[in-house]
Amino acid sequence: MNNIDKKNQRKYLILGHLIDEYVSTASPVSSKVIAKSMESSVSSATARNIMAELEDEGYIVQPHTSAGRIPTNLGYRRYVDRVRADLMSRRNAAKRLAKEYDDRIRTIKDILDKTSFLLSRELHNAGVVLWPSMNDFHLKHIEFIKVRSETILAILVTVTNAVRNYIVKLDQEIENIDLEKVSNYINSNHSHVSFLKVLDDLKNGSGETASRSEKEIEKNATDIMNAISDQSFEDEISYKGLDYFMDEPEFRDRELTKSLLNIFSEKSDIMGLMRAELPFRGIKVYIGEENDCEKFAKCTVITCGYTLHDKTVGRIGIIGPTRMNYVRALSTVDHLADLVSLKLNEIEEC
Repeated sequence: MNNIDKKNQRKYLILGHLIDEYVSTASPVSSKVIAKSMESSVSSATARNIMAELEDEGYIVQPHTSAGRIPTNLGYRRYVDRVRADLMSRRNAAKRLAKEYDDRIRTIKDILDKTSFLLSRELHNAGVVLWPSMNDFHLKHIEFIKVRSETILAILVTVTNAVRNYIVKLDQEIENIDLEKVSNYINSNHSHVSFLKVLDDLKNGSGETASRSEKEIEKNATDIMNAISDQSFEDEISYKGLDYFMDEPEFRDRELTKSLLNIFSEKSDIMGLMRAELPFRGIKVYIGEENDCEKFAKCTVITCGYTLHDKTVGRIGIIGPTRMNYVRALSTVDHLADLVSLKLNEIEEC
């Protein structure tokens, strides 16, 4: 963007702040008020000079001597046209991003990997996606395979077509024929409900009317599902765009680069931050030292939640230098979070 474009952009930004302030107060707006509303990104003197230009061009007028300015009809027209253009631009961007999630994307892994890629591509920063906990998924199919005497492999397939494998150690040995009975029992009676619901139903049992063999199957099923539940389901993130991230001039210091790369290799700091934000759905922004983790002290982290069955189950976000286009970043993160929610629920309904 050249200097003329930057100057015009700032001019019409000030016009927008003036109109917003005047609509709110119905009083002439001074340069001091403009500077305050823009959180000192421009000085009062700069605002005063730009307002003089806007007045010369007919966008604002001074109703009384020593008073602030108010917008003219031409000023309102300019404002409305820019708002309309901005809305159209955002709508087009939304349609373009929605098309990225085509029919070939059929699993939660596809969705979350695509989202981290889109975050990094659109914003030229590191795109990060926190996976949901297994407890938030609806179970589609489960299978158990005996590995050794008291150890089995549990294969879980969710309705979102995520496949998770767990090595489970039990207190007693269960033969393959009995493991098959357990998986058949769960698949027949507890399919397409959440993992937590399966666990609760098993703990409640089928009551006094159940036969001895049914109670034995329920007990084995409960033991296995409890053992799976005790394992960590929350240690998975998808991330893309480290090449964009590390190309920023702010991150050319070697020691800083090592520290930032460790964030992604160890993952715990990112997961801890995003997991702590749940179940909040909205946007969170951490700038520089606002991050509790010292490793993020030279970064901005922006995150937003996504939902499954009207529950916030994960977060997406970007990590980049504090010098970034915040308007575009906030808009993109928010919109992609909505798309993730939409696509996850579409898969579950198929």
